[in-house]
Parts: sequence; structure tokens; C-alpha cells
Amino acid sequence: MGTFSTSGPMDRWGGQWGTGGPGRPLVRPAPRSGVFFPLVVLLAVLPGLYALNWWNLTPPGPWWGLRGLAVLDGWSIDQSPAAENLKPALEARAFKAVALQPPLYAWLEALGLAIGSDHAPSATVVPSYVAGVFIVLLMYWQGRLWRGPGVGLVAAVLTAFNPHLLIQMKEASPSTLTLAATLAAMHCYGRHFRMGVGTARFYLKGGGLSWVILGGLALGVALLSMGGIGLLCIPVIVLHQAYLRSEMAPLERQERPWYGWWNNPSLLAGSIALAVGLLIAAPWYSWMIATHGREFLAGLLNPPDPLGWERPTLFARLNDLAPATLPLALFAVIRSVKAALVSERDDRATVGGIFWVLWLAVAALVPAVWSGGPQTTMSLFLLIPLNLLAAQAVSDLATRRASIRWLSWLAPATAVSVVWWVSGDLQGAVIALSHGHVGPRSALGLHLALDLLIAVVWLSRGLDRWARRRDLRQRRVLASFLLIVLVTCLADGLREVTFRHLETRELMNLRAAVLLRHQARPFEGISVVGPDLDHPMIEGPTPGGRLRFILRSTLPGVPEVNFTSTDQLLGPNRPEGTQLVVLVGPEHRLSYATQAQLGLEAIHPGQTGHAGLLDAFATDLASTRHAVAPSLSRSRK
Repeated sequence: MGTFSTSGPMDRWGGQWGTGGPGRPLVRPAPRSGVFFPLVVLLAVLPGLYALNWWNLTPPGPWWGLRGLAVLDGWSIDQSPAAENLKPALEARAFKAVALQPPLYAWLEALGLAIGSDHAPSATVVPSYVAGVFIVLLMYWQGRLWRGPGVGLVAAVLTAFNPHLLIQMKEASPSTLTLAATLAAMHCYGRHFRMGVGTARFYLKGGGLSWVILGGLALGVALLSMGGIGLLCIPVIVLHQAYLRSEMAPLERQERPWYGWWNNPSLLAGSIALAVGLLIAAPWYSWMIATHGREFLAGLLNPPDPLGWERPTLFARLNDLAPATLPLALFAVIRSVKAALVSERDDRATVGGIFWVLWLAVAALVPAVWSGGPQTTMSLFLLIPLNLLAAQAVSDLATRRASIRWLSWLAPATAVSVVWWVSGDLQGAVIALSHGHVGPRSALGLHLALDLLIAVVWLSRGLDRWARRRDLRQRRVLASFLLIVLVTCLADGLREVTFRHLETRELMNLRAAVLLRHQARPFEGISVVGPDLDHPMIEGPTPGGRLRFILRSTLPGVPEVNFTSTDQLLGPNRPEGTQLVVLVGPEHRLSYATQAQLGLEAIHPGQTGHAGLLDAFATDLASTRHAVAPSLSRSRK
């Protein structure tokens, strides 16, 4: 802050005591990267592991769980024929939409279900959690590759406590597996590029070739996890190579441009990696195209996704992904582009910074081009360069490579970003203002937001004047700002870590009760009385997926019958033998007299007033088949 003096005693960091000179960095130079790596491992493992205790059965997770069970039943290549066993048409369609997706996650689920005891449903979430751990580790390695271990550590912290990643780590979904494989392919490109700097133009020997093969394997894993997402690394790498070629001196360029591209070692290595990835994924894709044709291609381009019906704007998406660090990331974008334009030689930091900027640009444009794609996975693909660039900005500020006077702009921008993310009323007021409909409440909210912005700007300018020419004060202001940003990110992540999914908890309680009763006397059938899932007014993920997955994983091989009314329990086609009767929803209730008439024994009373209300009974309906049952409509409460 302010003009630096050229005289005065120098301190041990090269700054001048009592001046606004370059000054001491906020932290001392980083120790060896070996000290950071154990901390990164803890960051990768612990938050997600604690969050895994409260894993979520959020659609389409249950359908992926059913797909894993279908693999155990023998449908190893194509699980879509298992949809014929689902009687409600809406559930069959929802399962088939998932079954047409690449199968790697289902294979990993089947492995976990086979290893675990009693087909534990939580085994279906383990691959997602493990992939999330690798994402955090890869973030550290990516930041360390281009900017050093300090940037890698900050990027790992921001990613490990990001709520969007933690949500996916708690759900049975291939999003984290796809992202981890794509990020691994991008990292292999960076390592191969770094090995080729300063050597001959053809560096596909030894370690260079190993990174090419690993990149191809990672790309193949991405294509077998979720179709199309893994290929997003190709435009990023091509644009990066185009930038590097544009920075070459005229004498270094070939007379024929196409000749230079053809002999580009990175392009050749990328082609080999792409061929390896396609070779791994081609057999399964060829089988599905031959079997399902256009239906498979349509399902591949429009996969089931919990955010599939939302189309947020780019600013809303960026602000939702990283509200506290978005201004820092944009600040790093400006600095990276400026460094690439004015730098006479491209060092490691400049090349890596422009690589992340191109990554961010491609990830921001993908949702507009692929509107029916998996929005959740594409958002995570956008989150990675955001966190890397934000970590770069934090490092530049902490080491004083960037002027601290930028806080006069960064602090108000961060406050606006966080307030916009927290306050839904403010978003509604701005949207209403854009449409010309502003009520008294909206006007008051806008007025308060404007007052807050003015107060933050006034405070920032006051701190700027207070800390000018005082290095110690500047360090205090800088430390306070970065600490507030870090605490905001950690608080948001911890809130998601401790979140409990009530529907999952109730279903797991139901599973425990059913297993205990099944060990005493095995069930011969399952009768589920629930809403009409084929009703055309029901939209979105069907609620039956969670219950069906829990029942099939708890009682594999036991036949299941679906009813839409409790009256059908006494109809001519009523089930016989020891049955598990599950009543779904508050509208399906039986009086105590009717329970006694049917021989029902309550084993799991549902929680009153809960949306996922479940009542479970065990009974031997064979003992009551000769009884004359009164009308349920007269005996119902």
C-alpha cells in the first residue's frame, strides 16, 4: 500500500523496516513438500470419512445401487434387462436410464457388495468416497507441479472442504470417479510436458512414455465411468499447446505450420494417450451400440442427474461453487493473463497459470454447449480450476508477490459474493428489479445490501490508509482477510460434513429391523403398499428407488409384490406365507383391529409427520387366509 521508499535499513527478507516496501511475506518460505504431504492425506481422508457416516440415498444413487446388485445377479456387461423385473413402469424407466450409462461404477459397487457382509448398502458409496480422496490428492499434486507445494496445499484445503465435493462423496454416483480420472489425465499431461522441457523434441522414452500410458489409462477409466466428460481434457490441452506455439519466436517456427504441429511431441503423446483410452472403452461402447442403438446414444447424451432440470447462469454457478474464493480466482485469472502477455520467457508459473485459465474457460463453456449433460459433474469440473486459481491468488498475496493494495477491491468483492450466496432474498430482489417488479420488502433488502457494500468499501479504504507505509500493519490486514476467507470456506464444508439425511437414517433403521426379524424366521415374500408410481403427475426421481434398493440388498432373492391400496392385502391374489409388509406414506394406515385380523406384528413403526414415513410388519398371512376379514374401509382409522 503506497509508494515504496528506496532507503532505510533492510530486514532479513529484503524489505525495509518501517516502510511500505516489498516487506516480509505473510508466512516464511514453505518447508519441504514432504512435510505437506501427510497433512494433505489427512485433509483428503478425514472430512469425507466423517461425512461418510451420514451418507445419502439421494436419487439417482439408489438406482446405481440396484445396478450394482444386478451385476451380482449375472448382468455383468449390460444391466438394462434387469429393468423387466421392476413392475411399476416409472421405476423401470428410471432404472434403465441409469443402466445405459458406463458400467465401471456399477462394477466397483458389486465388488464392495460382494466383499461386505449382508450386502451392506453403504458399500455402494465407498467408490465415490475413495475417488473424492484421490481428487484432493491430485489437487495438491497439480498445484505443486506448476506453482509449488504451498499452492498445492491451499488448493487441497479448499477442495477437501468444498460442500459440493462432499455431497458427491456421500452419494452413490460416478461423478467423483469421473472427475478423479479426468484430473489424473490432465496431471499426466502436465508431468509429461514438464519432463519434455529442454530436451529433444521426441521424448517418448523412459518416464515420458510411462506418463503417456498412465494418461491413457486414466482417460479410459473416465470414459467407462461417465461418457463424454473425460474427453473435456482434449480441448484444454489443445488450447494450451496452441498458446505455447504462439509464444515461440518466429525463427523457432517451421516454415510449414502443419509440419510443426505434426512433429509436436506433446501432440503425438496426446494422440497415443487418446488411443489407449479409446481402446479400453471401445469394447463396452460397441456392445451397447449394437444392442440398444439410438436409445443408448440418447441416454448417454442425457444422463440422469439431480441437477438436470436446473439451468443456472454462469455467475450463479461460479458463485454457488466457491462464493468466498471467487474474487480471488478472478484476480488470479487477470494476473495469469497479464503475465502471459508481458512475459518474455514462459516459466513454470506462467505456463501453469495459463493452463488453469484455459481449463476454467473450457469448463465454463461446456454447460452451454452440452445442455443435457451431467450438470453435477460439469460443475465439479469447473470447481477444480477455480480452486487452483484461488490458491494461486492466496499464495501471491501471502508471499507479497501481489500488491496488498488489491485488497481494496478484493474485500468488497468477496463480501458481495458471500452475501449474494447466503441471501436468497437478495437474489430474488435483484431478479425482481431486473423485471421491473420491486415491492417494499425487495426495496428494503436492496437498500440494506447497498449500505453493506458502502460500509465494506469505506472500511477497506480506511484500512488501506491505516496500514500505508507500515509493513506490520499490512501483514495484519492481509492475515485477517485471508483468515476470514479460509474460515468461511471451512465453515461451509463442516456444515455439509455434519448434515444428516433423515430418509437414509430411517431406511437403515428399517433394514436393521428387517434383518433381525429375518434371522429369527426367514421371510418368504415382500408386500409393499405405496402410492401409484405410474401416475402421470409424478415427476422427477421416483421415491420408490430408495426403498426398493434397501429391500433388495437386505433380502436378496425374496420375491416382491407392489400394491397401491391396503385393501389388496385381502384380495384374491393376496400373498401367503411369512411376509414382510411395508406401508409407504401417511395415507396407508391400519387400525389395531385390522392388524390383529391380518396377524401383523409391528417391527418398525415409522416416524410420525416424516415425509418418508415407513411402517413395517411381519406376518404369516397363511394363518389368516380362511378368516373372514371385514371391510378395511370401516375398520380404518
